[in-house]
Amino acid sequence: MNPRLRQQRTTFLLFLGAVYVSLMAALPIVTASMPQLRHRAQEPVASQPTFEQLDRNRDGYIDQKEAAALPGLVAIFNEADRRADGRLDKVEYARALAMLDEHK
Repeated sequence: MNPRLRQQRTTFLLFLGAVYVSLMAALPIVTASMPQLRHRAQEPVASQPTFEQLDRNRDGYIDQKEAAALPGLVAIFNEADRRADGRLDKVEYARALAMLDEHK
């Protein structure tokens, strides 16, 4: 085999080996940080309480008094209350949160 081609092949194989070794060396670092990233993605947003947190009396609805715990919800309460019954169910509460995000 031509000595020049052999040298180029050897150089190429050394390059591939170095790339493989560097990727394998970085693998433990990447996999060690994955559970932390997955845990962060599952955490609920702390700035807005859940429906269950606001529904203090556990009747399945949020009334005006319970809505006062979330700043800004009282201001848009009537607009989010589709059935005009003076209370929000889970669907109306989700709509109210979307409206709050739009106003920010």
